[in-house]
Amino acid sequence: MFGLTRPHGGIVAEAEWQDFLRDVVTPRFPAGLTIQNVTGQWQDRETGRIGTEPSRLIWVVTDDMPDLAGKLSAIREEYKTRFQQQAVGLVVSPVCSSF
Repeated sequence: MFGLTRPHGGIVAEAEWQDFLRDVVTPRFPAGLTIQNVTGQWQDRETGRIGTEPSRLIWVVTDDMPDLAGKLSAIREEYKTRFQQQAVGLVVSPVCSSF
């Protein structure tokens, strides 16, 4: 779950998002993924205020792969650093899937 609002104003531009996706996410999951445009709600850790923001949700369906946790962590940390985010949400759930 990737919020697009920067903490000190502004928003992650579409070109910046596309660069992040191309350079950081896709190399770790080249077999495919799905992106949804959503609205997120969160509580600011510093002020306690509840806010909403445009966000992106990335769905990755994959077999258990070597260093899955490391790949997910690297993506989250790069996004937080690059776009000054307090957090990037993550849900990992076992599923039955087929393509």
